[in-house]
Amino acid sequence: MKTTLLISLRLWVCLCCAIICIQTPHVAGELASVECLPLDKFDEYLPADSLPHPWHTIGKLDDQQSVLLQTWAESRITGNLISGKGVEILDTTKTDGQGIGFGMNFIQPPVGPVMFTFDYQVNARAGDYKTMQLSMTLGRGTDTAIELRASFAKGLLLKTQKGDWVKIADCAKQQWYHVAILGRTDSEDVKIAVTAHPSYKKIGYPSIGTPAAYVDYKLPKAWGQSTYVQFTSIAPASATGAWNIDNVCLLGDVTADRSAFWPFKSEMKNVIHGKRVFAYYFPPFSANRATKDSKLNWPYVDDPTLSWVFWSWLNFTNDLDYRRWTSGSKMQYIAYPRVPVPGQDRFAAKALEMQEEVKLGMMMGMDGYIMDFHVREDHEEWKWLNAKSLMLMDAASKTDGQFAIIPAVYSAATKSGTNGQGDQGYPAEKYSSSQNLRKALQHPGSFKSEEGKTVMSMWLTEKHSAKWWGNVLKNLETDGIPTTLFAQFNSYGRIKDFADVTYGMAHWGPRTPAEYGWYEAARPYAKVLGYPIVSQDVRTRGSQVMGEAQNSRTLRKLWTDAITKNADWAVINTWSDYTEHAQMPSTAIGYTLYDLNAYYTQWFKTGKQPAIIKDALYYFYRRQHTDAPQLHGVRWNVHGGATNNIELLAFLKEPGTLVVKVDGKEHRQKADAGMTSFMVPLPKDKRFVPYFAVERDGSETLGGNGRYTIYDKVDYPNLLYHSGVIVK
Repeated sequence: MKTTLLISLRLWVCLCCAIICIQTPHVAGELASVECLPLDKFDEYLPADSLPHPWHTIGKLDDQQSVLLQTWAESRITGNLISGKGVEILDTTKTDGQGIGFGMNFIQPPVGPVMFTFDYQVNARAGDYKTMQLSMTLGRGTDTAIELRASFAKGLLLKTQKGDWVKIADCAKQQWYHVAILGRTDSEDVKIAVTAHPSYKKIGYPSIGTPAAYVDYKLPKAWGQSTYVQFTSIAPASATGAWNIDNVCLLGDVTADRSAFWPFKSEMKNVIHGKRVFAYYFPPFSANRATKDSKLNWPYVDDPTLSWVFWSWLNFTNDLDYRRWTSGSKMQYIAYPRVPVPGQDRFAAKALEMQEEVKLGMMMGMDGYIMDFHVREDHEEWKWLNAKSLMLMDAASKTDGQFAIIPAVYSAATKSGTNGQGDQGYPAEKYSSSQNLRKALQHPGSFKSEEGKTVMSMWLTEKHSAKWWGNVLKNLETDGIPTTLFAQFNSYGRIKDFADVTYGMAHWGPRTPAEYGWYEAARPYAKVLGYPIVSQDVRTRGSQVMGEAQNSRTLRKLWTDAITKNADWAVINTWSDYTEHAQMPSTAIGYTLYDLNAYYTQWFKTGKQPAIIKDALYYFYRRQHTDAPQLHGVRWNVHGGATNNIELLAFLKEPGTLVVKVDGKEHRQKADAGMTSFMVPLPKDKRFVPYFAVERDGSETLGGNGRYTIYDKVDYPNLLYHSGVIVK
């Protein structure tokens, strides 16, 4: 039998989940978000291990019954053959086993579109698979709108509006099935597609061919704003066998109003003239409402959890270039997937996503994006990149000038560097005559200077000389396209040279909270000085952290500098480059950076620090100590040396005492009203879930667990700072 200690641990985890539910109301009209919805491939965790918080196991378990993460439970649909894992519900006793499984409590999704997907199979490796039965429910505790049952004998069944059970798919042994349920929180109408993976010998979503078509059904009641999901065995006590479940995902409206979470009042009155905030937008790794640029992947536009982005996330097996092999993945986090609209082609789907991106930017208080384009049109991927960028401009053009795009158009130079090397063999006339460039500059969604000129840009502007850029601008002016340049430098050496040919200057920025001389270097030469806002820079390419961000300290330091040094613009680097440091609402980081950027954006643009109107506790920590033992990959290089701390960044309406509980130890610090950063050490060789709280007069007024378990050892390292928020 399992030890009493292990059972007590599982009960403790369940209790922690319940506490989170109590701390965050689940009443319609109150707090709702996608940031805590289940969206898990289970691949980051350790093999042959129990599920980590915020998941919890269900039922009485012993040596003959288990709910564990197993490598052989990895779905063949995503097919991560190196570090992939799924959940196995195993029952080998003929006298017990009913009700064992796993589940999760979470904050309700916003009212609106929702999607629930998962992969499952009945595993024939143990027991009599023909006797096994599985229940899958989604709802509010015992009040479930979605209830499915699977068995080898009867297939996959759905409970419908009439109260009967309707078969919606077969259930063959050793065959993986991908279930996608699409609907709205306020409707009982759903569309369901169940796609069978064709062969256990094949891996990856492209091998399933064209996904099954959606079929219309009616639920017993409206979907509602669910707060609990669970998978449990409902087989007779005499049954034996195993179920495998993987890729459990619940999607909702990523663009729902965020202001209810903010500890400050959103008020953008009396903006200082000329103060603007932009974010650098990298199109390849934006949200995955539409898929990668290959025709092979176009059929998956109706299901983002079958997309290239989702498949590549934490997946070593995908077409990974050699520079990332040691990290086991191209991306360690991704933008929250968007609920699809069935029947759209990839262009309509991406256009809708770009409208959502503009909505997110405006809600945060930004003025626009600096959006990548390319002059090339000789390759399918470049064509698709430019098409996506134009769609973002289309969306911006519908805001009556409130939001605009600065096209950052890559040149096709064959040489690179920081001293104009790109000029060689690539004349300014060729660049300025590009139809892609001109189409972007003449688009009504483009940002204009005070003189009415279109503002353009290019990352690594100094790749070309100031003289080369001057010729570009002169050629465009001659052809009736008055344009000016906002430079994005990656060095300091040529700043002075560009003083006469630029409208403004920005820099790619530091990666640590150390003093940074960009303002002092550029201010004498920049008409409009943009200050970089960076959160962290963690790159799977070469398994390296490009500087220790020290939790949220780098982000806060750069914003403070932008405000106190009176920069003209703030430029968030980046919004969507997930191979370096994206800041849009995403897995691992939630909306934490989004919320902080909204707070500082208001402060930067109005000159007044927003008043705190309620308590909010933001936390930042890695899921591992940087020296934690690992099963795969190499030891990552943290440039400049790593720090290992857990941070509680508290916004308090009134003074209080901050509390951080770490592995049974309690750390306390008094805090005034306003914003306070409280750092505590992250211990090595410990597995635990941090707890964060604020107390007043000896009583806790707000508190809860962090969303992420910290591990004593890991599979592949992940040195991203994960983050979240606790708020009433």
